[in-house]
Amino acid sequence: MQNLLRFVKELRAYWRIMVLVAILTLINAALSLPFPKVVQYLTDHLSNTALQAREPVNLPAVFGIVVGVALVSAIVGFYLSLCLTFLGQRFKLDMRRKLYAHMQSLSLGFFEKSQTGKLMSNITNDVAALDQLIGGSFVTIVQDSVTLIAVLLYLFSQNWQLALVSLIVYPIYILNYLAFIGKIKFTHHEMREQRDMMYGDLQEKLAGVQVVKSYAKERFEVRQFIGETRGIMDLNVRIGAMSTGLWTIAELIGAVGTALLIWYGGRQVIMGYMTAGALMAFYGYISGYLYGPTLRLIQINDQIARANAALWRIFKTLDTKPNVNDAPNAVTMPTIQGNVHYDNIWFEYEPGQPVIKGVNLEAMAGQMVAFVGQSGSGKTTLVNLLQRHYDVTKGKITIDGYDLRDVTLQTLRQQVGVVIQETILFNTTLRENIRYGKLDATDDEIAEAAKAANIHHVIEALPKGYDTKIGEDGTKLSGGEKQRVAIARALLADPRILILDEATSSLDSETEALIQEALDRLMAGRTCFVIAHRLSTIVKADKIVVMEKGNIQEQGSHAELLEQGGVYAGLYTQQFKVALDEQAQQRAVSAA
Repeated sequence: MQNLLRFVKELRAYWRIMVLVAILTLINAALSLPFPKVVQYLTDHLSNTALQAREPVNLPAVFGIVVGVALVSAIVGFYLSLCLTFLGQRFKLDMRRKLYAHMQSLSLGFFEKSQTGKLMSNITNDVAALDQLIGGSFVTIVQDSVTLIAVLLYLFSQNWQLALVSLIVYPIYILNYLAFIGKIKFTHHEMREQRDMMYGDLQEKLAGVQVVKSYAKERFEVRQFIGETRGIMDLNVRIGAMSTGLWTIAELIGAVGTALLIWYGGRQVIMGYMTAGALMAFYGYISGYLYGPTLRLIQINDQIARANAALWRIFKTLDTKPNVNDAPNAVTMPTIQGNVHYDNIWFEYEPGQPVIKGVNLEAMAGQMVAFVGQSGSGKTTLVNLLQRHYDVTKGKITIDGYDLRDVTLQTLRQQVGVVIQETILFNTTLRENIRYGKLDATDDEIAEAAKAANIHHVIEALPKGYDTKIGEDGTKLSGGEKQRVAIARALLADPRILILDEATSSLDSETEALIQEALDRLMAGRTCFVIAHRLSTIVKADKIVVMEKGNIQEQGSHAELLEQGGVYAGLYTQQFKVALDEQAQQRAVSAA
């Protein structure tokens, strides 16, 4: 009920069209009420007794009333449908915009813990489930509720005894509803959870189809998918069975009520207390305007149960708070020089489990700082903290003396460019992918950035050049080409601080040399943080930081660390020996 009340509050923004819909709905309901009275008039005036008494029957007037009411009802119904369509579509548009905008405001940790498929389902399927609630349920509730009240008042004014007999079955209606609705709501919620799990798994497996095929697990994945969809099918069948049971019993109760009406009303007609036409009108009002709306209101609870599950998920997302926010007094960060200082910082993803422990590090403007260490040592966490995807648990990080928590996120991240290990390109043209770094960039600026990233000549050789659509995730480009496009995108943004997270880890030596050449030209005047497994790419770094279990074990230049003979020297010697062995193997193969 809480979710539905909140949904109604969301609809208050559309109060003008809601008022119009309510007025049209009331008119539509009122237009249908005279028909049983028309039946009463015809029955009484066309009976044998009436014909013998030569009572006049105004058939043209009846014809005019029926046609006129039908015509007006059709016009009202048309505009009512039009208003509801606009209301439903506008509400879905606004709700999807609100959901997507809110998701964009959430911190990186939210997305790391959420399956992409579930988030997509939240924006698409959950919002779509509200369409029926707006377009059908709202009108049904208003129209049938008003009809019920009007008909009950009229029937009691005409024959209160017969009206009471007709209402004897109503308590059974309520008991029937209470017996089913709780189970229906619970099963709807369970079905939505399982369906979202299926969407999440489906998105992951389609995105990782290369892994599936590499391990020849196609049949296994099909069995997994069938198992998940069968579970959803079973839940839907269970919901259908319960809804059908609720509806069938309600119809049976209505039939019993109708039988009581005919029995008691028939006795009154025989005894001369009412006319046959009055009984026919009573029957029309009871079956069409009392039991009918009641059945529809019972049925609509199934739709409300479906929508309630979707509302719960929508509001759950909207109620999620970002872990990182602008401070109330956050200031705009001006153009920076790029002096970075990690001041005794601690950080933990889970309370009581620190992954960064008392790190102190300084990078002067224009310096290149490289992080090395085993996976999980804290390298990527340090650069994520610099972008303020997370806030430090203790200590502070400053850029040019500004505590990151005191400046706005937008002005901070606008001055920090990132090229991550898993290159992400969008399903659009190469021009638009590069322009993403600076949305108002000219074509010349895009070309200059591409030249700096050593990708311009590759793009120019394509059939449509920069207007070539590269396909989802850049599937028409090689890994090295995709990374160079991503570097061009970052360079176009002209950041004062540049982060390269394993940017050259998956490249061949020739491609790596092209990127390294571009970076050597462009790192002048920028503060650069580089994470790399291959130590050959960072020998020119001003400072190399060796991380281990969240601590800095060593730091210094390449020469200084080799001279110390510590962890870095061991890693470098090991990689150098491996490289020599590989070269020897290649020479042996060539000689053979």
